[in-house]
Parts: sequence; structure tokens; C-alpha cells
Amino acid sequence: MKFCLLASGSRGNAVWVEEGGLALLVDCGLSAKEFKVRAALAGLDVGKLAAIMISHEHRDHISGVGPLARALGLTVIANAATHEAASQIIGLTVCEKIRTGDSMNLGPLKIRTIPISHDAVDPVSFLIESDAGALGLATDMGTPTGLMRQKFLGLRALILEFNHDYRLLMDGPYPWPLKQRVRSRIGHLANDAAAELAAELHHRDLRHLVLAHLSETNNRPDLAAKAAREALNEAIEPVVASQHAPTIVFEF
Repeated sequence: MKFCLLASGSRGNAVWVEEGGLALLVDCGLSAKEFKVRAALAGLDVGKLAAIMISHEHRDHISGVGPLARALGLTVIANAATHEAASQIIGLTVCEKIRTGDSMNLGPLKIRTIPISHDAVDPVSFLIESDAGALGLATDMGTPTGLMRQKFLGLRALILEFNHDYRLLMDGPYPWPLKQRVRSRIGHLANDAAAELAAELHHRDLRHLVLAHLSETNNRPDLAAKAAREALNEAIEPVVASQHAPTIVFEF
């Protein structure tokens, strides 16, 4: 399985997952033009894309979904509540609905949606499996759930939100209500909580840990990476995803 984060952060998110000549895009908060630029930079073949799967309806995850789906003839996959909430932004597309907690097959990929805690109508994380192993993808959550912890055991790769450093958030420019929202159980995951979860999920066959959805205002890549390294006793070297450029193409 191959995967690449084309963008990660509050101004746009898109994750490419590929297996056996077929590719899935999880979210697209980039314009169709920018998506194609970044895919080309990463050496990805847009012709392999079969579908876009949506985690939740916030604009940084869906603003480019409609134009890209229509341009490339892609199916958009989401649960019913998310699709309804996103429909005004996405517009007319071919849509396939999946119930939260269910799984579906897309070529060689098996995708399971797992509910998470965030201030959206029905937000989900993803467990994406193939014969090569499993990828866990969880961003935009205030606190990890027991179900997610259970489903994410035995991963080969993990993409996990490291949204903010507590002190930078508290001392930063956000108004108090927004700070409360970020820190709440339906907000975003802090470095320390994310690092603790990563350590809990780590095992000897975990090959890739990608730190995602960092706040450009309330976090720094060095702080997120330091928290992850310390929690995992440097057992794995984390990679910090960027808002501005694609990551390398990971493979397992």
C-alpha cells in the first residue's frame, strides 16, 4: 500500500491511498488545480483515482471535493448526515453512502469508518486495509475513543492529528471561546494526548507515523515531533505533514 498527504492543516487536507493500481482520496480541501499540482509533485497518477471519501463536512476537508469529483468523474463516499451537511458546498456529484461503523471494499482496499469526537454532524476516522496491512487515519478529534483504540491495533502505518501545543494555544491570539472549542472533547487533539495515543498503538511492525493537521498558529513541527519521539522512546521517527507541500509517498 502507498499513501501520501498532499496537504494537512486548517487550510486544506487531502490524503492519497493507493493499492494495486487503484487510488482513493480521503478528503479534498484543495482546489482541483492545486490538487493536480501536488499529485504531480508527488509523482502520483491521477488516472488511478476511483473515489473520494469524506471524513466530515468542514470546509478544509471538502472545499475541493465537488470540482475534483466532477472533473475526474469520481464517486463521493460519505455517511448520510455528512453528505447532507456537505451538499451545499460539494454540489452535484455521484454519491455512495456508507453507514458509520460499516466497511466497504474498493478494489483491493477494505475501508472501515470509525466514529470519532469532533464538532461535526457525524465525523469518522478510517481503517484502510489490504493484503499488505492496515493504515489508520484519524484527524479532527477532541479525544480518542475506545473503539478507535481497539480498531487501530496492529497498524502498519498511522496518520494521527497533532493539532496544538497546549502552552502555545493558551498563550496565543485565539479568543477564549475558540481556545475552549479547540481544547474540548469535540475539538482537536493536543501534542501530548496524540503522543500518548501513538505510544499506546505502537508495536514492532508499525513502520510509519505521520503527524497531521498541525495548527500553524498554535503548534510547531519541532514541538509535535519532540512529543512523539519522547512518548515512543525514539522507537520510530515521526514525519510531520505540511500544509504547503506533499509528504513523500510512503509504502508498506
